[in-house]
Amino acid sequence: MKKTRINLLVNREDYQKYENFFERLKLSAAILTFFLLILFIFFYLTVRKKFNLFEQMNLQKKTYLQLLTTRRPDEAKINYIQKKYLDLKTFLKDDASSTPYYQLLSDAIKNSSQAANLKSFEVNKNREASFTITFSNFSTLMDFLKFAESKEFINNFESISLKNFVVIGNEEKKESYELSFSGKFTPIKIEL
Repeated sequence: MKKTRINLLVNREDYQKYENFFERLKLSAAILTFFLLILFIFFYLTVRKKFNLFEQMNLQKKTYLQLLTTRRPDEAKINYIQKKYLDLKTFLKDDASSTPYYQLLSDAIKNSSQAANLKSFEVNKNREASFTITFSNFSTLMDFLKFAESKEFINNFESISLKNFVVIGNEEKKESYELSFSGKFTPIKIEL
């Protein structure tokens, strides 16, 4: 028996399976394509944004380099100012702040006698001082020595001692006197 006809109804079930499989495959491919397209667009926009930022920073770098080359003299001036600032900072760290101590001593000498003069004055950052006072006559010297023994004068020092006493005479028979002291000032609050 020879078959002259093809029965399509018998094999229809097999084709339906393949058709459903390809439909699902087409739908999956469409979803995957859509997802990949969105992912591609996201990466493209991100890379484009980074590239624009890179270009902007590169342009800014070129601008700064041009400014730097045109401002070389300004850079030298800034370095000079910075060096002077560091020198001033070092000086202030080692500065004795001698002005208040000088003023204190000067006022004390004026209170003791109008004829006494401060000849020399040195103070370091540890408040250790040495100074020389000159007197034109013996009575002013004695007045100062009485004042130097008073609490008003001694309270300005942690320690003080007479280092040297000199009598200076000249041809006109005028004598002058010098007292040299060394000591340590009491701390003074410095108001700025």
